[in-house]
This record gives sequence, structure tokens and C-alpha cells, in this order.
Amino acid sequence: MVRKRLVFRGTVQGVGFRPAIFRIAASLGLSGYVQNRRSHVVAEVQGESETIEGFMKRVRSDIPSPAHVESILVTDMENSTENTPFAIRESESDAFSFPPIPPDLPLCPECARELLDPANRRFLYPFITCTQCGPRYSIVERTPFDRGNTTMRSFTQCPECLAEYRSPNNRRFHSQTNSCPSCGPRLVCTDAHGGIREGLPLLTAIDTLRRGGIVAVHGIGGFHLAADPRHGEAIRRLRREKDRERKPFALMVGALEEARMLCLLSPQQEDLLGSAVAPIVIATRRDEAPSWLREVSDTETLGIMLPYTPLHRLLFAYPGIGIDYRHLVMTSGNRAGDPIITDPDQARERLAEVADVFLCHDRRIAFPTDDSVLRVGSTTPPVILRRSRGQVPRLITLPSAVQGIALALGGDLKSAPALAKGNDIYLGPFIGDLENRETFRQFKTHIRDVLSLYAATPDVVIHDLHPFYRSSAWAGLPNVPRRAVQHHFAHALSVMAEHGLEEALALCFDGTGYGADGEIWGGEFLHATRSSFTRLGSFAPFPLPGGDEAVLHPPRIALALLSGSVEAPFPGISAQEEPILRAMLVGGVGCPLTTSLGRVFDAAAALVGLVETTSYEGEGPIRLEGLAWRRYRPEAFVLTESDVGDLLPFLPGPGDGRVFLINPRPLMGRLLEEKRRTDAASRALLFHEAIARAAFRGCQKMRESTGLETCVLSGGVFQNLLLREMLVPHLIKDGFEVFLNEAAPPGDGGLAVGQAWSRES
Repeated sequence: MVRKRLVFRGTVQGVGFRPAIFRIAASLGLSGYVQNRRSHVVAEVQGESETIEGFMKRVRSDIPSPAHVESILVTDMENSTENTPFAIRESESDAFSFPPIPPDLPLCPECARELLDPANRRFLYPFITCTQCGPRYSIVERTPFDRGNTTMRSFTQCPECLAEYRSPNNRRFHSQTNSCPSCGPRLVCTDAHGGIREGLPLLTAIDTLRRGGIVAVHGIGGFHLAADPRHGEAIRRLRREKDRERKPFALMVGALEEARMLCLLSPQQEDLLGSAVAPIVIATRRDEAPSWLREVSDTETLGIMLPYTPLHRLLFAYPGIGIDYRHLVMTSGNRAGDPIITDPDQARERLAEVADVFLCHDRRIAFPTDDSVLRVGSTTPPVILRRSRGQVPRLITLPSAVQGIALALGGDLKSAPALAKGNDIYLGPFIGDLENRETFRQFKTHIRDVLSLYAATPDVVIHDLHPFYRSSAWAGLPNVPRRAVQHHFAHALSVMAEHGLEEALALCFDGTGYGADGEIWGGEFLHATRSSFTRLGSFAPFPLPGGDEAVLHPPRIALALLSGSVEAPFPGISAQEEPILRAMLVGGVGCPLTTSLGRVFDAAAALVGLVETTSYEGEGPIRLEGLAWRRYRPEAFVLTESDVGDLLPFLPGPGDGRVFLINPRPLMGRLLEEKRRTDAASRALLFHEAIARAAFRGCQKMRESTGLETCVLSGGVFQNLLLREMLVPHLIKDGFEVFLNEAAPPGDGGLAVGQAWSRES
């Protein structure tokens, strides 16, 4: 007879883990208990040694699929003289660490079956859940994850639900979100003034969609705006009211078969669509896709997702009414620039001109979460474009510990703060751009709530070097030491943190970042350690006529890169504007310098004829990449040491010349020349090939000067799958060990991870 104490760490709360441990132990006749602690689950088991060995094997094989055990610490205990049956004890808090709160989980197959079973008491109940599915992170207010610590405490379980909750053999045993139509959250359908619409709420919403209306749908982490894409006027109205002129909408499709009809899907993309994350997956649109799809996305790709809540399932196929939707536009419930809305009253106030009806529930959302967005390549890991529902609050586990408790604020764009302690980093969900007043308010609220949730008092606050970022100027934690980390250094560190690297070469390519010299950086070749970095190279600086205006009007950037070599008229610039811009360039007035590769992509998109004005961030590069994929043949693309050519020549930098500069001007001239000889897709591919070759040669030059072969790639430009596919395999073939962001976005949404990993020099 022996007794063992087991400490489980990972995603082990809110996913049916304790009930599973209970069932395994009870079935084997073991005594002891299982208990939630603040940051882990503890179990003590007593019985014959052979039986406990069997218990350990079953723990590894029989736990619920949403659970993820990162470690099990086993210690021997003295035998207890009490021979009581195995039990689930009340939860207990302990010292601060990161509680294993699970992400919100999509509807499981068992609940999906019960939802449409007329004989089941939860038939058509839009909030059906069990230990395997339903809201988690979005409803938690305190830890550990028990019902009384969530917004579900407002709903007292009826006798039938309570019996399920207490029954060890029931799928809803200790299901903290358990409820039914008698005792759980309820739907209501209202107009913009709060007046309740007649009839069943879901049927009223479905009828509104059928007639070409727009429905504000209250989901797990906030509101969506839903519309039938076959009603073109509904989509155009969405664009007008959301000030979303051309940016693609996400499309929710009823089943995987429908997704296959609209997009070219790889097995990995299909797996992601049906995974516990249930993200929006960016996929290549089929040429034969229906014409109405152009209203949803006029690019080469489409963002698609599957219904992940029971409410979604019922919107798509409500039994007995003869309306089965195959696809619905499902876009974030907000105005342009605002964060996602979670409160019904606020939704009715702010979306009154957008939505015809509001399908709301009374389960309060504690933590807003938008849909996560991912892209999938063939030779590199999936790219997280937006990390939110389904991924938050999964911890990023570090190979070595950080000092103390660090609160990292990230940047002002794609804000996502992080909290680090020990070997873990909590990276918050995508919030938005902090220049928006409401988004900045949510940023501050999120930090307050996370510190409260984790009972944490930071030892240091880390922010971006930019002196005018709102996040940098935020003073919400007085008397806590502060430290700044340069933007591109943080990008490099975000990859180093994920992979436990203390030193690496880094390619950090993006649109904008405040440089160590006060200039605008964005095409950087760095040698980084955890405490410092050296700039070994960059793209050569060029002016941005009008600053931010040039970002909105990319032909201005192209003009700046070709000024002096191309006479008027210049494509995309009016005859009235051109002499003014040329005078600004000659005089250096209103023309800040930048090394940004993101801006070079913008200029290339303008020269290829894809954009004259930018209606959303990254529009030109997205269209440029989509065109280039049409011509790309992996077997035809080869990189060698002497493969750079004259399109992106390397020049010695100022001073002693130890920093190399890559001149983008000849490449811009070539794109303009090729307009007379080749189509747009060929020119788009030419551009990508040249950038990949220059990046490859830059890595070689850094290796020659440092002897290092460990290389990390980060920054918003590395959301470009084609560039990754061109560059990474060739770097590996040339002897480099290449690392990319996998758990965090490569864009500014991952900055806080790098900031948290930094070490004070």
C-alpha cells in the first residue's frame, strides 16, 4: 500500500480534469482526493502500487481532450489511516503563480447532438455546455476556476442541473458552466431602443437575416455583426456604417464541406478550422467561387471560420423552418477603430445605425475576446495574425525564468499587454490600436482586471521606446520602476523568448518602429542578446513625403524612392500634387526618414498598380502577395551567395561602414520599367524574389561578422507567407538554425512577449 501526491500543471481547470481524475481513481478503488489550487491541480492517491501505476497510465491517456498537462510532479507520502472514498475537495488558493484558466472552448460533438435532439431537455438551448465546451476565460473573475468565481454565479442551478453537477458518471460532473432553459442564461431580441421584438428571439434574428438585414449577435467574447452575403446591399451597408471601405470581412460557413467549395484548403487548415481554437483561417479563394464573394473579400484570400457556439449552430440551421444558411458574414461588433463591444446597452447605443435587431443574452462577459486569426504555410509554422479567443489565456512557457513579476505593455498598435513571472508569460488578447480613446480605456481596464485575476503586483513595467506612445506614457502603476525596450529589439526577443534563446541574429521587418537614433526603423538586421542589441544592417533610409499621409497614399512613397530618376507624370499622383511633393523632397520639408521594409512593400504595391489610397493597414502588401502567389513555383526559386544582383545593392553605411545598407531604389525602378513588358503578377513575384534574396544575403553578412548561425525572423512583414516560404528553407539549407514566432504574433501583438523576456543590461 502506497500513497502518492501529484501536482498537475497546464490547462487543468475548467476542462473536466478533476472529474476525469475522480472517475479514474474511483474506478480503480483508490482513496484520496483531487483539488484545484490557484495555479495547479493537486491529487493524492492511495492504494496498491500496481493499481497506482495503472492510474498513472490512464491519467495520461484518459483525460479530456481540451486539457493539456505540461508537467506532473510526483512525491511519496505517508499512508493515511483513513480509508475514505476518493473525493473532489473544495478549491483552495495558494501563493501567486499563473492559474491554469482554460480558453473559451467550441461546442463539443456531444452537446451539438443534444442541441438538435427533440427528446433532450436542452433541445434548441443556445447556451448548452459541458466540461468539454463553452465559455471559460471570458467569464472568469477570480481564480481558481469555480462557478462562484465566474459570471455564471448569477445563475443558480435547478435540481436537475445540480444532480448532473454532483453525479460522477455524468458528463457535466463539476461543469462550472452547467445550465439549462430553466436556470441558465436566456436570449432576447430587441431593437436599437431596447424594445423586445415579438416571437422567438432566434427566429426573429433569422428572419431579419433572410430579408437582408443586419443582426448584432452577442457571442462568447463580445458582439458580432452578422449578414447574409448574398444580399449585396447588406454588405455594402456594413461597409458604410463600419467605415470599412475595402477591408475583407470574415465569413462563417456552416460546415467544412462548404469551406472546401469556397477555398483551397490544406489538411492543416482543415484541422485548424475544427480545432479547439476554432479560429478564422485565411485561405486562398477558389477561382470558381460565387461572384457575391467579391463583396466579402476582393483579395486572393478569404477569412473563414466554422460555427463554434450553439447559438451559431442554431442561426445556421434552426430545425423545422426551412432556412439553412451555408454562410454568413460574421464581423466584429464595433465601429472602425473601436474595441469589440460586450455590453448589450452599449451595443444598442453604438451600433444603432448598423444593426436592425440585437440578439442578446444575460451572461456577463468579464474578458472581451475577438476571434483569433491564423495563416498556414507549407514549410513554416502557422502565423498568428490575431491572438485572442481560443488561444488566450494559454501561457507561453519559457525555458528559463524571468526575474520578478514583469508587466509588459507592448506598443500602441495591435495592443496586447503581457504579464510574466517565473517560466510563464500570460499574453493578453488583441485589444486594438490605442490612438482610439475607447480602446485605450479598455487597455487600462484589461491591465487592472488581469492584475486582479492573478493577484499580481508587478516589480517592473516595460514599454516601447517611443516617447509619444500612449502605452509608454501611461502611469497607471505609480512607484513601480519602468524600463523601455526598443521596438525591433522587442520583436527579436519575442522569438527568442518562445525558443529560449540567449543570443541570435535577427531580421526584424515591419512598417513602423521608433529607432534607437530617433528615426523610423523597419528593415533591421540585428545581433541580439537578452540585454542588448547591435544594428548590423538595414534598408537604406528614404523620405516619407507628408509622414503618415504617405502611408495612406503609397504612390508618395514610390515617388520618394524614384525622385530624380522619373519625370512627370508619376503614376498615382495628380498633376497638381506632384510639384509640391517634389519640392518637399528636395527641401527635406515634412519628409521624415525611414528604413521601413513595410513602406517599401507599400511603394511596390503602388508601382504594380494595386493601390493609390490605403483603406486598411497592409492593404497594398496583401494584394501584392496574393498576386505573386499566382506565379510562384518553389522549384524554380534558388538562392545562392551571389544571387542578390543589382536590384537591391548592398552599400557601406555611414561612418566606418561596418553597418551595411540595402538600397531599395533600383528595385523600384525595375518595377516601373517592367510595366511595359510583364503583367502585374510577374512584377509582384519579381519584387518578392528580390526581397528574399537581399534578406538571405543580409543573414550571410551577419554570420560573417559574428560567427552566429542562429537566426530569428519577426515583425509584421513576416506575416507574409510567400516571403517566409522563399526565405526560411534556403536559410536552413545554408546552415542557419531558423526560429519564428509560433505562440505569439510576429506583428506588434507579440511585442510584449519580447519586452517581458528582455533583461536589464
